[in-house]
Amino acid sequence: MSASRSKVLVVGMDGLRFDRLLALDAPVLAGLMSTGAYGTSKLPYGEAGTPRTESPGEVVPKTPEPGDGGRVIRSRTDSGPGWSSIATGVWPDKHGVVDNGFESPQFQKFPDFLSRATTARPGLTASAFFSWAALAEHGTFGPAIDHRFVLDGYAVGWAAADKQVAEAAERHLAEEDPDATFVYLGDTDEVAHDLGPHCPEYAAALQAQDAYLGRLLDAVRARPSYPGERWTVLVTTDHGHVDEGGHGGTSDEERTVFVIAGRLGEDLGGRPLAAPRLVDVGPTALAALGVPVDPAWDLDGTPLDL
Repeated sequence: MSASRSKVLVVGMDGLRFDRLLALDAPVLAGLMSTGAYGTSKLPYGEAGTPRTESPGEVVPKTPEPGDGGRVIRSRTDSGPGWSSIATGVWPDKHGVVDNGFESPQFQKFPDFLSRATTARPGLTASAFFSWAALAEHGTFGPAIDHRFVLDGYAVGWAAADKQVAEAAERHLAEEDPDATFVYLGDTDEVAHDLGPHCPEYAAALQAQDAYLGRLLDAVRARPSYPGERWTVLVTTDHGHVDEGGHGGTSDEERTVFVIAGRLGEDLGGRPLAAPRLVDVGPTALAALGVPVDPAWDLDGTPLDL
């Protein structure tokens, strides 16, 4: 299979605790895990003794905490740092986003993996779909991306915004020919902030997002060109939540994140991945597209062994 026919779909589900994912009914994600590869790791940052973020985009001051490989990474376990790490393949001390304020981003030095792909191989096309507008407004996913669909979950309502984002992405995957696509869904985080991750509403939000993922995968499989394509699918989250809802600190519940990887039409055996990190998502997507990581990029992540 030539690299030109390799394609990638990355789906982000904000504030999704992996232990709750395992405990709740999410058949599409469960199926992807059973035929794919998956694992968890702990974010190398968080802030002890500071107030927790109580709403998705809230900006709370930061203080230092854990590091990665001897580095001290000063960042809250919030959405801004998490999605910026996923997008860029580097940790907050490099990409500059340490909370939800996006005060000093370094996205020109460390662009997102979609932009890197289209820059490295100009023939590739990339698409991004968000219900959290900050990811577009602050340049986490940059202007080099060919197709962008952006909604404001605060204005539209998170459940409604996710639904529209998923429908737009489904149409795009069915009717267009993107090589790399990122889709962000945020209602799990919103519900967890309001009610915690153990309530029926959180289960319902997860089940809705799981169903959206299923529709995206069905759209891919129904593409007329699908038999000649090799699709890598990555699903991840940016942070967890404490039981009462909220994040920003250093608890295992806040710092534990996951990556689920699959290749449509292939069976990877449901095998474990050894501590996959958020910064590995972008390099894995690039590798699947046949774009090698340039050491000059100074990335913290490496491609996962799929």
